[in-house]
Amino acid sequence: MPHGLSSSKLALIVIDMQNNFASTAKPILAEVNATIASARRAGIPVIFSQHGHSDPENDEKTSVLVRWWGASGSIRKGSSDWKLLSGLDVAPNEVILDEKNTYDAFHGTRLKSLLDKHKVDTLIVSGVMTQLCCETTARSAFVQNYNVIFLSDGTGPPCESTLKTIAFGFGKVITCAEMRAKLDQIAKDQSN
Repeated sequence: MPHGLSSSKLALIVIDMQNNFASTAKPILAEVNATIASARRAGIPVIFSQHGHSDPENDEKTSVLVRWWGASGSIRKGSSDWKLLSGLDVAPNEVILDEKNTYDAFHGTRLKSLLDKHKVDTLIVSGVMTQLCCETTARSAFVQNYNVIFLSDGTGPPCESTLKTIAFGFGKVITCAEMRAKLDQIAKDQSN
């Protein structure tokens, strides 16, 4: 783990756990929810992202991502596919970056300002899609000078090449159980 971690410097991002990605998100949901609970006990911010496009047909003219997937393959804001999974543990006071419209959860969103507001230096990455949104966000965090912790079983679908790439040059790859142990220790230390 990066040196000198403390609860006041960590944040957890849960990327795009939406109905559109249910087949990928449901297998990791229990691990992610348990990690969210540990993060809350440790007093660290939990931030959610929600990917979508207001007008995919029009966005196809200006967005490479929408052109890549096509308007019909893009998530329309407000649709059932756009909604967060009903089983995802989102607290009423937690931030949802519903302005996200590309793989990178930093691009065009409030993420950096939220992290800076909380003086975060380490971002814990969870959610879907491992090899697209999660990897792109982790790389973006790294080049913006944040330490990265990437949850191997808290990102889906499983993608060994992404885990190897992140571990080689961008962040620490650990399991949700390992992360929860660290978070639970932070919570315990704070209560003493």
